[in-house]
Amino acid sequence: MTNPATQFSKDRQPAKRRGKDLRTKILEAIKKQANLNEQAFYQEVAKRAIEQKDVVLMKELLMRVAPVAKPVAPDVKFDFPEDGTPVEQVDAIMKAVSLGKVPADVGQMLVQMIRSKLDVLEISELADRLAKIEAMLNQDK
Repeated sequence: MTNPATQFSKDRQPAKRRGKDLRTKILEAIKKQANLNEQAFYQEVAKRAIEQKDVVLMKELLMRVAPVAKPVAPDVKFDFPEDGTPVEQVDAIMKAVSLGKVPADVGQMLVQMIRSKLDVLEISELADRLAKIEAMLNQDK
């Protein structure tokens, strides 16, 4: 069943309607001001950038065609004890940082990943323990 108080009808309409998005408003302004559609506007911008050697426009166009790649952490190789304790893993990371095999910021990121994993394990273990306690309590009833 539906609740009439939460349904739209002829008499029940939103008080504030969402207006046009910014892109639509800009394109309408361009059409009104210069009588250009979207494609013609892009062509005009490219033409001005090239003919007037406008560095700002050229840079903007280039950024649209070939955006700058997002920085990524470098690949690192060092002895990492996968089956080791968290303390052993952090020690291995610290050693790799001190030997220059791993950048300090990447080392910090790796240590944070280990810490996050431990937090998840702790929460999971607590949830399991709580479920066992609840099961034991339910058995006694």
